[in-house]
Amino acid sequence: MGIVEAGLNRFLVEWYGPRTSERCISETAGRLSEGAASTSARGTRIRLLMALAVPADDYAFGIFAAESAETVAQLCADVGAPPERISTAVTWLGTPDC
Repeated sequence: MGIVEAGLNRFLVEWYGPRTSERCISETAGRLSEGAASTSARGTRIRLLMALAVPADDYAFGIFAAESAETVAQLCADVGAPPERISTAVTWLGTPDC
């Protein structure tokens, strides 16, 4: 997942329902990445680190690096993908040794 810039936190975003297919999440991830780049260019740092769809269960996740949960929520809303839930302070542990 890489190193996140200093001062940014990680946030887990959850989406549920029929719009969570792999194709829909791929398109949404593109809009989120473009929106994050635009938002960052204006001075509010945010980046989509990963998006994951679980279409058989109708849910999807996104992991963001951002200054605040509010920034993440606003970006998601702006691209037409308002989050069902945002969890703060997500920690990346990497691959376990066992």
